[in-house]
Amino acid sequence: MANSSNDHRLSIGEKVAYGFGDSAANVYVAMAGSFLTAFYTDSVGIAAAAVGTMMLLARIFDGVTDLIMGAVVDKTKSKYGKARPWVLWSAPLMMIGLILLFTVPSSLSSGGKLAYAYVTYIFMNCLVYTANNLPYNALLSRMTLNVQDRATTASIRFVMTQFTTLIINAVTIPLVGRIGWVNLSIIYGAIELVMLLICFMFCKEHIGADDSGVVKVENVPFKEALPAVLKNKYFYMQALMFLFLYINVVAAGMSGYYFSNVVLGNAAIFSLLSACQTAPAIAANFVNPALVAKFGKRKLMMIVGSLIVGAAGTNLPLIVIGIIIRGFGNGPIMSGIFAMTADVVDYGEWKYGKRSEGLINSCTSFGMKLGIGLGSAVGAGILSLGGYIEAVAPEMQPMSAHMAIRFNFGYMGAIIGAVCLVLVIMMNIDKNIKQIQADLEKKHNA
Repeated sequence: MANSSNDHRLSIGEKVAYGFGDSAANVYVAMAGSFLTAFYTDSVGIAAAAVGTMMLLARIFDGVTDLIMGAVVDKTKSKYGKARPWVLWSAPLMMIGLILLFTVPSSLSSGGKLAYAYVTYIFMNCLVYTANNLPYNALLSRMTLNVQDRATTASIRFVMTQFTTLIINAVTIPLVGRIGWVNLSIIYGAIELVMLLICFMFCKEHIGADDSGVVKVENVPFKEALPAVLKNKYFYMQALMFLFLYINVVAAGMSGYYFSNVVLGNAAIFSLLSACQTAPAIAANFVNPALVAKFGKRKLMMIVGSLIVGAAGTNLPLIVIGIIIRGFGNGPIMSGIFAMTADVVDYGEWKYGKRSEGLINSCTSFGMKLGIGLGSAVGAGILSLGGYIEAVAPEMQPMSAHMAIRFNFGYMGAIIGAVCLVLVIMMNIDKNIKQIQADLEKKHNA
């Protein structure tokens, strides 16, 4: 029988350790979102259209692996729980996968390089990242039922991931010039491994744990869990929210390098633009838990500033102002949405009697990765339509390429922001969350 660990309050150490898990994943996300397309086009010589097609086609396989992994997590039985052991098991593969992505053999033909990119991208994004990040996201809903603890943990997680992104974006270009992509990927891969081990060692699944800390996992058959998940309306809304948010994040992220290098004529400015986006997002999340308690998570979700960035042209001060505003808007969104996924898990158990962290978090993983893939594919496709020429000097790019880059970096965010605001209004799970939490605490402690 479960004990009072079901209403366990998390220590600051557990919250920080949980943040290390996403910081590790964000090493890959930052590299894939900001530099992988540029690496393929400018260093390897693969056409932008081919890169976009590859990333889009990978999403078909991704949807299958997400559902499979969700079911696997729900079936996992270990003294460490359902989700936590996968953080450990996938850690070395995360390191290997990142290294393989940025180690395209120069001896291969053009077709061979593209084939290598397909294999390594699918391996990393569709298999390894799925096996790591889906269970990791499910882990929060098994650590505590307390809504405020989840919100605080998500905020700490986001602050840590944004610091990771800030560092990656600031040092990658200078380091590549000194040690090359291969050596840099080895260093980043080792950092990923260490952070995932910290997450595994210091995070615990408290829901269903006995006095000795061993987790008693409730096994919900897949044939019962799947219909319950498919009836959960918030499952679909959450998937769409992740989809559009990550299209925006990646399209803007991958365009940052091109925007700095081509539109502004100085690749080094990318570090400044990244800092202007990230620092306000971090600042906003220091007050995010208090705002969650007062207003509810969905009312924090605002996206602003993209229109200013799109209209600014090459006016750097105006661009910086727009990016800072966008950072303040995006910060609470990206932390709040992860905390809300745990609420969707609770809602499913409360409404339909079946708790399925794995399957429900497949919406998080699938929406996120589909967004990453579509953001890269759409961004690369717009570059291609704009006539971007691979591996030539920035001043050789046509004006149409400049316009395509500006659209990716600015106006696209405004369009997607409008879609997200509609989803935010519909995502009203917070109106019942206190009752849901109270009922589930009674159930689990009985």
